[in-house]
Amino acid sequence: MAGDDIAMNAFKVLTDVAYLYGEASDSSQGKIKKNDFFNLLSFKNYGILEGSMDEISSGFGYNSNGDGSGISGMFLCVNYSQCRLQLKSDLSGFALKFRCSNFNGKWSPWKSITFT
Repeated sequence: MAGDDIAMNAFKVLTDVAYLYGEASDSSQGKIKKNDFFNLLSFKNYGILEGSMDEISSGFGYNSNGDGSGISGMFLCVNYSQCRLQLKSDLSGFALKFRCSNFNGKWSPWKSITFT
């Protein structure tokens, strides 16, 4: 029946959505179209990146070998508040590399997690 509350743990599992639901700054509830939400995040497909990742904002793409010989891996960059997080993988092995910046122009050194 319309208007009956459903516990969140009783929601059906979805593989895609048309809307995301949330709370506005005035505490009212609302919904936003999925694509509008991602546009607000400014999430960009950078394609094949030939240069430095230092200025990349939120988005994803592929790392170039730098010598024109192809793709060396993938990357994902996320901005939140005054922080940036970059993740990248290399196709040469099972390693995930990451670094952070607080927009002061300085990046932390790349850290690596290796999977075997």
